[in-house]
Amino acid sequence: MRLYIQECDRQLRMYGTSSSQTPQNTPVLTQDANNGNDSSTTTAAPRGIAAIPLLCAAASESRPAYLRRLANTLIENAWWSRQEPLCASPGTLKALPETLIIGIASLVERLSLTLFRGDTPIPQKVVQSFLWPLHNCLLSTWMGLILTYTILGAAAEFVQTLFWGARRTGFSLEYVWNEKCQLSADSILTMCEGHQPLSARLVGLALLPYTAVVAFISALQSAMGGNQLVGAGLYVFVMFVATWWYWFLVLPWCGAFFLGAAFFSGNCFALIEMAGA
Repeated sequence: MRLYIQECDRQLRMYGTSSSQTPQNTPVLTQDANNGNDSSTTTAAPRGIAAIPLLCAAASESRPAYLRRLANTLIENAWWSRQEPLCASPGTLKALPETLIIGIASLVERLSLTLFRGDTPIPQKVVQSFLWPLHNCLLSTWMGLILTYTILGAAAEFVQTLFWGARRTGFSLEYVWNEKCQLSADSILTMCEGHQPLSARLVGLALLPYTAVVAFISALQSAMGGNQLVGAGLYVFVMFVATWWYWFLVLPWCGAFFLGAAFFSGNCFALIEMAGA
């Protein structure tokens, strides 16, 4: 709840409450010149994880609600075009995957708002209904990428801290475990709850094995008197040695299949709109 409120506050600061207000180009995260780590003037918690509840709420938008929103949206106020990477500084190489997803989603949104406007043989709502599943799946893909970035980023920070120490890297083993590993596992479990949209639950299901890893390491640390060093070493081994194939091979293929299925399923919703059902 704390992270959710902080993310809502960030959204209000950036985009305001008026539909005609343009976003303020004032990023919350800044790059620390000493060690290159993301730091925030308001919170040390990861922005990406804090945005997951908002993205789940956006993915739960029904098709009629989506069509009503687009009917009242100007092209310059399109939602996707105002988004930015949440796991890395915009414009950096690390932010490229998120930038790619946001760029594709912005193109989909632009097509929804510009194609077949006015008196045309094909109603604009038919095109928007066709693209609605792709819009929702791009939202869920973004959530999956945020969680994967945070999960693997935690392993990388564990490696840095184990080699260079917390004073030099700027983050302790306990901070990385609590604010990234545990929060990621909690977010995945929340995404699997029944009230979440189907697309978000599918992402949670794909990442659900991670929660078992976190639970096992947490139990092991408790049995060893809270030894963070052993837990960090085991986490790095599991992520980068035992399960690397899942993160770098299986999940990308699942994401590509997910988006492909969303694109082709759009035909069904276009036909529903044409039939007036």
